Amino acid sequence: MAGAAPRIPTELLEQVVDALDSTDAPFLRFLQKSVRLEWLESEDNRLGVTRFDGDHNEMYRKRRLKLPPGEITILLNPVLLEDEALFRHTLVHELIHAAGLLEHDDEHEQLVDSIAPSPALGDSPLLQKLQSAVLGELSRKEWICQNCGFTYARTSVRKPLRCPKCARKL
Repeated sequence: MAGAAPRIPTELLEQVVDALDSTDAPFLRFLQKSVRLEWLESEDNRLGVTRFDGDHNEMYRKRRLKLPPGEITILLNPVLLEDEALFRHTLVHELIHAAGLLEHDDEHEQLVDSIAPSPALGDSPLLQKLQSAVLGELSRKEWICQNCGFTYARTSVRKPLRCPKCARKL
C-alpha cells in the first residue's frame, strides 16, 4: 500500500466547486471540511469509492434537507499513482459524489469529463494493463459466420459486428 495519504490538489478542488451548483450538489459547501482521502487496499478491484458516515437512507435525507453530510471518506486505489491523469479523473469522480451528486448518470459523467477527462487508452499504460487483466480473465469465444463459414475465435468483450473474412453481418 502507498505510504502517505493521497491529497486533493487545491486547483482541482476549486474546479469542482466552480463547476457545481449547490442546488444540485447540497454537500458542496462542506467539501473542504468533511472530505478526507485514504488509500484502498492495493488488491481492491475498484479505482475509487466514496463513503459517507450514514447509511443510504440517511444520506438521501441529509441531501434533501441540506444538512451537513458528516465525515466523507474517499478511498483511492494506490495503483493510480502510476497514472496522474487517471488519478485526477477518479478523484474528481469521487469528489462529485462527495458533493452530493450520488447517481452515476450522464450529468455526472459530463461534469467529470469537463474537469478531468479520462486519458485515452493509448495514452495510459495503467488502463492498458487493466484492460489486459480483464480480457485475460474472459474465456475464448467463437463466432461462426453463417455466410462463409469462417470461425472467428478470440477473447473479446463483445461479439464482432461483421465477419473479418467476408465482411457480412454476424
